[in-house]
Amino acid sequence: MPLAIFALMFTCFVDVMGQGLAFPIFAALLMQPNGGFIQGDVSPAHGALLYGIAIGTFFLTWFFGSLYISKLSDSIGRKLGILICLIGAIAGYVIAAVALISHDYVLLVISRAITGFTAGAQPIAAAAMIDLAENDRESARNLGLVTVGMSFGLVIGPIIGGLFSDQDLFGALASPQLPFLIGGLLCFVGLLLVFFGFEDVKTETIPMEANPLVVFKLLTDALNRNSVRYVAMAFFPYMLCVLGLYVFVSANLSTRFGYGATGSSIGMFLMGIGLAASSSVLVEPLNVRFSKRTIMVTCTFLFCSFIVAFLLIPFGPIALAIMLPVGILHGIGYPTMLTSFSESVSKEEQGWIMGFATSLFTLGAAIVSFFGGQLIASIGPQAPFQFAIACGGFAIIAIAIKWKNVPSLSKVMP
Repeated sequence: MPLAIFALMFTCFVDVMGQGLAFPIFAALLMQPNGGFIQGDVSPAHGALLYGIAIGTFFLTWFFGSLYISKLSDSIGRKLGILICLIGAIAGYVIAAVALISHDYVLLVISRAITGFTAGAQPIAAAAMIDLAENDRESARNLGLVTVGMSFGLVIGPIIGGLFSDQDLFGALASPQLPFLIGGLLCFVGLLLVFFGFEDVKTETIPMEANPLVVFKLLTDALNRNSVRYVAMAFFPYMLCVLGLYVFVSANLSTRFGYGATGSSIGMFLMGIGLAASSSVLVEPLNVRFSKRTIMVTCTFLFCSFIVAFLLIPFGPIALAIMLPVGILHGIGYPTMLTSFSESVSKEEQGWIMGFATSLFTLGAAIVSFFGGQLIASIGPQAPFQFAIACGGFAIIAIAIKWKNVPSLSKVMP
């Protein structure tokens, strides 16, 4: 059992690692003239559009893949579903490395599409963690461990991206493509851990159509359930708020303070540290003492407050430091939201509901990435963050109103 849990946590680690690894490198390569992808006479706004398309493609294909493969795991088993995702991640890393070597932007976008569609390992691992739990408190604890794995991905990803792409730190061996090769190697390690260290606990299966377009029916079925819809109405704007900061923080630090991949990676690193600390220590005791409604209203309000502070602070090191408390807040809010989704469906549908939650997250990330690039080009670098604050306000209203009369959301966990 401990090895199985570690294998699932490592799966979440490598699943998220690629984001913290890629964002700072992409921001440096696509938004700065010396990155090799844009010419010196091209405006930063055009670079922001290229950045938004590359990141948005990843999240858009993740939207389809996460729900489809997660639901598929209810039919073929968690283990096989995770292995499919890890194989896709390895292929995506290799193609990305080739694209960076050849400065081929189209190939880079293709690599993000492949990586995105098979990036559904985290919700399957979350469902497997729920399968291993014997009661609601263990489910909350295990989902906290999922966020611990994700947060270590956010911590280690920027370190890999910053260290192995910077010749001043790592020497002549450093290159933009080296972190992606290392990421692929770590995914292979994760594949071995899952193959040898994890076996499915859930043996019952649910038949599923093979057509990937079934994801639209799955979304409709989910939103037709009041218990799921009430959580989703708060979760979606909450994730738009978080993602407005997360997706564009590297780009903002690059344009405002001239930070390259290493400097931007520090922000991702601090956010990961905050996530790891709060999700491993604070999630269960807070959910025992306070209602999910109280926790989420407080976390979202404070998160928006820190985004305001990030925009107003004119000093790069202090702006970077803000990523630590926002990581702490999201480390509490995200697993609390996942627990809310988990309790809204039956035990047999955990793979599907975790995939549904991730599909909302990835849809939000795609919207933020594509729309945010347009906002930067037409309004300015602060626009995605202002959009995030507005979405946070909508999330607070939805939580305060819609969760008020739902017992599992407005009462303290027994």
